[in-house]
Amino acid sequence: MFEKRSDLKKFLIVAETGTVLGAADRIAMTQPALSRAIARLEAAFGGKLFERLPTGVRLTEFGATAADQARHILHEIETAEGRVKSALSGHSSGLRVTAGPTWMQAVMPEVVARFHEAFPNVELRLHAMTFPEGIRLLVNGESDLHCGRIDAERLLPAILRRESFFNMTSRIVARSDHPLHTEKTTCDDLADWPWIDCEAPARTRDDEEQPPLATLLNELFARTGKRVGTVVRAGPAGLALMGTGPYLSRLPVAFLGRIPGPRLKPLPLDFGRTRLRAGIVSRISAWDISAFRFFAETVRKVARAQQREFGSVSAA
Repeated sequence: MFEKRSDLKKFLIVAETGTVLGAADRIAMTQPALSRAIARLEAAFGGKLFERLPTGVRLTEFGATAADQARHILHEIETAEGRVKSALSGHSSGLRVTAGPTWMQAVMPEVVARFHEAFPNVELRLHAMTFPEGIRLLVNGESDLHCGRIDAERLLPAILRRESFFNMTSRIVARSDHPLHTEKTTCDDLADWPWIDCEAPARTRDDEEQPPLATLLNELFARTGKRVGTVVRAGPAGLALMGTGPYLSRLPVAFLGRIPGPRLKPLPLDFGRTRLRAGIVSRISAWDISAFRFFAETVRKVARAQQREFGSVSAA
């Protein structure tokens, strides 16, 4: 049912424009011809892809599912074609990698150095990103690998592979000279200082899961009755801000010693301590590429070595 690529592209253009006429103008074909292409797909799929509106058309629930799958299939075909062409020309099409904030700062520099020593001609595209955003790019075919926190409970599509390396501990952290680094610190003190949310998504959606820090601050309010006055929702960029002022955040502590800038330390509190699984999530198809396998295996080796080096910090 997904065999004819040209019809799939036409279907997605109609979905994007919201009108058959507008889509026909965009791809320079007649409206009746485009309507016939959509009718062929509906016959092949066995269901209606669009519902008619006074101003155009809208995807049905079934059509939205078909559109998601069509995008995945077209991207996989384009990726495969690109890699075949690259192999024929002797060049690599590159790797696309996302990583959590602390992993980008602490793990990736050594991984990238080793990778480029082994594969100097392979283009590498890195982006600091939260776990939900990294998974979304993987599912959409816009990334090959995500490194960092992995949600062991979350169901993933069959096109993805999840590998867990070790447990990590997240705690409330601040600069080493922060006034709250004292045994007298209590939960009530936490609401009096500004916070940075390093896991806030770059873009929000109606179905977006609540960021972990928002859950923590709700727990703080339930315990103390106090709301935090200032929260900077900076996402991965917030890690660089942590050393510039008296900010608090909750971060994985295993790699804090490797992060450039002023030293960050966990506060002497059990509140906010949580355990999480760390590792990688990847597209299964990427494992056919030798450069990708080397990169993923290097991430595993470097992360494990650093976790052992700073394990005493996370266990403190």
